[in-house]
Amino acid sequence: MLKALRHEEPDRVPTMYRDVPEVRSRLLRDLRLRDEDELLDLLGVDFRWIQPKYVGPALEIPESGHRRDIWGVEWKYTRFSETAGYWNEVSHPLAEITDPRALEHYPWPDPKWWDFSILREEVEKYDDYALMTYPNYCSPGILQSPIQPLVGIERSLTDFFVNPEFYRALIQKILDFQIPFIDRMLEAAGNRIDFFRIGDDFGTQRGLLISSELWCEYFQAPFREMAETAKRHDAYYYQHSCGAVGELIPHLLEIGLDVLDPLQIRAAGMDPQALKIQYGGRLCFSGGVDEQELLPKGSPGDVKDGVRKLLDIMAPGGGFFVGPTHNFQDDIPTENIIAMYEAARDWKY
Repeated sequence: MLKALRHEEPDRVPTMYRDVPEVRSRLLRDLRLRDEDELLDLLGVDFRWIQPKYVGPALEIPESGHRRDIWGVEWKYTRFSETAGYWNEVSHPLAEITDPRALEHYPWPDPKWWDFSILREEVEKYDDYALMTYPNYCSPGILQSPIQPLVGIERSLTDFFVNPEFYRALIQKILDFQIPFIDRMLEAAGNRIDFFRIGDDFGTQRGLLISSELWCEYFQAPFREMAETAKRHDAYYYQHSCGAVGELIPHLLEIGLDVLDPLQIRAAGMDPQALKIQYGGRLCFSGGVDEQELLPKGSPGDVKDGVRKLLDIMAPGGGFFVGPTHNFQDDIPTENIIAMYEAARDWKY
C-alpha cells in the first residue's frame, strides 16, 4: 500500500475491504472462518483497522435496545429486510439550541474515555500490514457526524446562512475533542499508524451536498487542522467521502490529502480515466468496484471483467487501492465478493 501510495508499482495491486455487520457474519459463516482476521487474510487484504479501547460511560440503553454514541445522540436499529438494517437517530439533542453560549454546558466527549495503551500491542500484532484508524470516532468527521445527528439534517445544511455564529462555535467544540483525541491516539501507537482516516460525506449521486465555497469557508480549515495533527505523527491523510466530490479534490489537495476514498464511479464527475489523467500523479484513489450495479447484480464473471477493466485504467503507475465503492451491502452475493479479490490478485502491472 505504501509503495502504491508513492506512485510506484508494487508486486500486486493493494486491496481494501469494507462491509456491514450482516455481510461480515455471512462471509464468516459461508467460508467457515473464525474471525475478521482470517477473512481478511483469505481475501488478501493489505491493511488492518486499529483503535483504542472505549472505557467511558455506558452506551447501550438496555430497556429500549437503543444505543447512544459518544456525542450523546440516541440511535435505534431499523430493519429494512429480513437480514439487514441500519441505525437511525431517535432525536437530535441540539435541535432546539441556537445560542452558541449554550454549547458550553453540553456534555462533550472526553479523550479520557479511551484506553490508548492497547495500541502498542495492536501495532505489534499487525506489524506486517498497513495500519488505518478504525471507522467511527477514530476516523472523525464534522458534517455527517456529529453535526447532522446533533442538530438534524435540515439545520446542518441551513445554519450556514441563518445562524453562522452557532455553526462555527459547534465546529470548534467538535475540534476541541477531536484534536487532542487524534494526537493521543497516534502518539500512543508510537507514530506507527500509516493512514489517518477522516470519514465525512459531502457528495450525492449528482453533485455536492453544499457548494465548494461553503465547504472551503466552514470545513477546509478544520480538516486541515486534523490532517496536520496526523501528519505530525507520520500518518498519511486518507479522506472518505461518498458521491460526486470531484469539485472538492483541489481544495483537499491544498490541505495535504494523500488518499481519496471511495472512487464512486457511477457518481457524476467521478470517471476513473478522467480522474487518473488529472490527478494520477498527485493523489492516490481507493475503491472503484461498482456497488450500485456490478457487485449486487452481475455474475462472478462480470465482476472479474469489471475489476480488470478498472485496474487497466487506475493501477498503472501506482496510486490506487482496489476495493468496493462503499461497505459491502447485504444484496451482494458472497461469490461476487470472492470474485472481486480473485481478479485483483490475478491482475498484473
